Amino acid sequence: MSEIAEILGNNIRSFRKKSGWTQEKLAEKAGISVPFMTQIELARKAASLEVIESIAKALGVSYEQLFKVDVAESKEFSYAMHMFEADLTAAIVGEIHNKFENLKL
Repeated sequence: MSEIAEILGNNIRSFRKKSGWTQEKLAEKAGISVPFMTQIELARKAASLEVIESIAKALGVSYEQLFKVDVAESKEFSYAMHMFEADLTAAIVGEIHNKFENLKL
């Protein structure tokens, strides 16, 4: 599915878990089936705006919050990946340098 569906599913799961609810409880409160709730959380099926609104009401959040991307987390992840790449590159270059130094002996 789309990136939006993944964001929606992840946010629903996150809010549901923060509430201490199972998928069954949220599905019941939102008036949808458990298999459909599972498919929404896994971003395998699209939900109508009415269903998204009922899920948001059940969770006590605005529907906008269900689509929000945490920019801070995205930036932190990007920075961590950049640092990992730099460290990995330095380690590989160091190993190549050592191999060549050992060949000279």
